[in-house]
Amino acid sequence: MKHLTLALGIVAAATAAASIYLGMELTSANEQLDREIQARSAAEAQLRALEADNSQTYTAMQDAPPGAPAPVPALGPPPMEERRFADNGVQTGPMPGGPRVERAATPAEENRRRVNQEVRLRRQYADMQTALGLDAEQANKLFDLLADSRVSTFEDMRAYEGDPAGRKAIEAAARAQRDASIDALLGPDKAAEFQYYEKSIPARMQVNRIGESMAAANVPLTETQRTSMIAVVVSEQDAGPAPQRTGDAAKDADYQARFLDWQADYSKRVQARVEPLLTSEQVAEYRAAVQVQNSRRDAQRTRAQNRRDGNTRP
Repeated sequence: MKHLTLALGIVAAATAAASIYLGMELTSANEQLDREIQARSAAEAQLRALEADNSQTYTAMQDAPPGAPAPVPALGPPPMEERRFADNGVQTGPMPGGPRVERAATPAEENRRRVNQEVRLRRQYADMQTALGLDAEQANKLFDLLADSRVSTFEDMRAYEGDPAGRKAIEAAARAQRDASIDALLGPDKAAEFQYYEKSIPARMQVNRIGESMAAANVPLTETQRTSMIAVVVSEQDAGPAPQRTGDAAKDADYQARFLDWQADYSKRVQARVEPLLTSEQVAEYRAAVQVQNSRRDAQRTRAQNRRDGNTRP
């Protein structure tokens, strides 16, 4: 009987120990799962921020005619979506205009911000290596240089919140330093090619959009056509840039009308130069797209006129 009682006691103790161990393992597994969920959420948030940067650019082009220029990627601070996930520090002082006291970013946060910038650059400059004829090592060094420049410029500009002139001066100095570094890395001739490539990015995005429409209609563009069309769009951008707002944007009631008029004229000029580069089937597709854009533009002009006249009807 004593032996049986002892055996039962040993079994009970072993069962309790096993329960404690399993409970500890379960707690550890749950904690690990929570960490993985948090890490995945952070990664997904960063990805959404990065995708927002590209989708914002394509959205801005949605109502543009096939030849209209796209927004130029900015050298300055990243968009607000990225700043939110960059953990650039917690502001504890007053709003811009007064002294700021911020928590210094940790090395991990600085590295993440740097990586985010390079990811954005590699998407925006996707065909840079091919366009410039760079080898992999040159391309990687150039992306490193560009990412470092963007991050450092953003950091330098943080001290000039509320000072537009100071921020512009910092940005201009940073660009001059960046361009000098590119010249040293690639040499003068290849650096000049990079400058043209960077300037042509909005045109490349616009031509890519046209190319996608052509491909969907089974009349794809050739590489020669793409190259020629990019050159046309860049030259027309230089010849007649879009109008700028004058003074207070909220009081510039005529801006949208001026922009729509410029857009219509710009589209005609680009169309006149692009059509000779296309086949008859491609011309038909191009003209159909222009007609759709003209209809949208007319509707926008009517809405703008109604708002200006105080008529709230669409």
